[in-house]
Amino acid sequence: MDAVVPRPESPPSFPVMVLMLGLLACVAPATIDAYLPAFGALGREFSVSQETVQLTLGVYMACYASMLLLHGTLSDSLGRRRIVLTALGVYICGALMAALAPSFGWLLAGRAVQGLSAGAGIVVGQAIIRDCYDGVPARRAMSYLILVFNLSPALAPIIGGYLAAHQGWRSIFLLLTALAGAAWLLCARRLPETLPPAQRQPLAWRTLGANYARVLGERRYMSLGLAFSLLFAAQGFLIGAAPDFIANVLGLPETDFAYLFVPLVAGAMAGALFAARKAGKWPDSRITLLAYLLMGGSCLANVLYVAAVDTPRLPWAVLLPGIFTCGLAMSVPAMTLRILARVPDLSGTAASVLGFLQMLTFSVVSGWCVPLVYGQPLRLAVAMLACVAASAAGWAWLHRCDMALTKAQAG
Repeated sequence: MDAVVPRPESPPSFPVMVLMLGLLACVAPATIDAYLPAFGALGREFSVSQETVQLTLGVYMACYASMLLLHGTLSDSLGRRRIVLTALGVYICGALMAALAPSFGWLLAGRAVQGLSAGAGIVVGQAIIRDCYDGVPARRAMSYLILVFNLSPALAPIIGGYLAAHQGWRSIFLLLTALAGAAWLLCARRLPETLPPAQRQPLAWRTLGANYARVLGERRYMSLGLAFSLLFAAQGFLIGAAPDFIANVLGLPETDFAYLFVPLVAGAMAGALFAARKAGKWPDSRITLLAYLLMGGSCLANVLYVAAVDTPRLPWAVLLPGIFTCGLAMSVPAMTLRILARVPDLSGTAASVLGFLQMLTFSVVSGWCVPLVYGQPLRLAVAMLACVAASAAGWAWLHRCDMALTKAQAG
């Protein structure tokens, strides 16, 4: 039986909390999507190849993934609010380093600092939801968080493309500095502390090690987390290959990222909204099944489409990936809460480990595997389908094991 966790006495209103956590969560994707249209400009500025420019994404994601292990754990010990405000302050320093970088090495250093701090919003945000809500309200809050979260990839590449074309690539990082500054000011004024001191874990290496050992030793938690993370590998192929796909496959200028990202984000927002509407009405297993059908069906259709044509063209080249993101966003609330429920009294640490697994797969794929599919749309489509198929097989097998165990215990 799950442990009973006391709720904060005076939580903020539901809409205010969702908007605040959504703004925090937007920082991380904006850090990726806003500067993608500037890849060509970065290569010209520092006289490096596009494969080398890709390292700015890989380094960011590797640092992002590594720190996800600590954001939630530290928030379990020091409180949610303190970690959020500190991380935003560090992020601002990293964004300024990138904006003022005199060399490619300085740019990589700035991206690393951004990566070390950007993930606090989404990880600690999940823990805050666990602090404040249970059951249907928790699923609804998570769904709306994903909905707000997906506004960033819709706007960021459009704004980033405009800034790169008219103000230069450095203005993109100045905009990210302003975004993080606004988030810091809002959280400093409105974000409450949702984890009372009496519920915090002692900040000691032995305690931290014991907490990690307990989470990592929960085999069903880890198995579900790994199966879930494979979906982010598919997303890593899609997002990481976007600059090459738009410029060299679709033949569009770098500033026309909206042709790809608007369908992707529209699909993601539709999936998140659907999940929010069905929270409490549909069982989580039904939502998850529909999400996998959308993701798997769209990836299979994309493979068949790309194999049948000489060169992918609009609109199918972007609509089918949009259906994939719809399914992905639909799956996130139910699957995330099911995984975190395996360790209910260490939600911060559990969210950190889960976020690490997701972003590790995303960073490895987007930073180092994506160059293998450059200029090869069929190879890209097959890679995404393989990731989704492996995830679906793993999740279905684990679900069947859970059902069998439940029946055995009932009998």
